[in-house]
Amino acid sequence: MTGWIESDRWAERARELRDEGWMLMDLCGLDRSGLGRSVVNAGGAGTAGAGFRNAEGTGGLYGPRFEVVVQLLHALKKERMTLHVNAAGDPPTVPSVVEVWPTANFLEREAFDMFGIQFEGHPHLTRILMPDDWEGHPLRKDYGVGKVPVEFISQPLMQIDSPGQSPETVAAERSVDELGQSGPPLRTVEEG
Repeated sequence: MTGWIESDRWAERARELRDEGWMLMDLCGLDRSGLGRSVVNAGGAGTAGAGFRNAEGTGGLYGPRFEVVVQLLHALKKERMTLHVNAAGDPPTVPSVVEVWPTANFLEREAFDMFGIQFEGHPHLTRILMPDDWEGHPLRKDYGVGKVPVEFISQPLMQIDSPGQSPETVAAERSVDELGQSGPPLRTVEEG
């Protein structure tokens, strides 16, 4: 079962669903840029679309760019439900449901951290995966790839100071097979 909800009705509908016995199983953010799929309006009617007129994302021809996808489970009925909550605005904003389902706490923080979706009324909306000073939201489709420069530092050569640390038979003072694996120690003339 799938449904679409406008963000201004989400908190009220979440309470109703909880009272009916639905439990929150998962909540995540979604950047719909370039998906080219139907977007459903508040009344539930579909509108075929091939993308967004406004790629910046506060709204466009087919609705807001961001949404929150919620997975619910009803244990007694043995049913699952998927809800799509539109996150309109700049920044995209949705009411928090932490008071309804406490498990939403960390899930909403992850959606905030990765997509920049604000959750009004969240008790502690801070980053959860990225460092506090990180700029941007990595799962947004317009987030640049490779923004962190990789620095290569040359490492010193390994020093061979004790027996068995060389691929050469004489230097290792052990027999060395064709794969460079050291074997038993070599016999010295004194032992022999």
